[in-house]
Amino acid sequence: MPEIDVEQDLTQVNSQIEDLVSQLNKLNSEREQLTQNIHNLNGIAMYLRGKQQGNGGDTPEDFELTEEFPPEGV
Repeated sequence: MPEIDVEQDLTQVNSQIEDLVSQLNKLNSEREQLTQNIHNLNGIAMYLRGKQQGNGGDTPEDFELTEEFPPEGV
């Protein structure tokens, strides 16, 4: 039965763990950046949709006052 070099095997496994953790951190960073880009673009799209549907939230020129606030103390 061949001898097992535990020290060498442990060193090799630890090296692989470090490499994988490094890859994971890189992917997580890229994921966070993509998520931020998606949020930014969604915000821009919402703004542009609002502009497309009308005057961007401005009141129409034919706006008329139909109700008044009740007098104070009522």
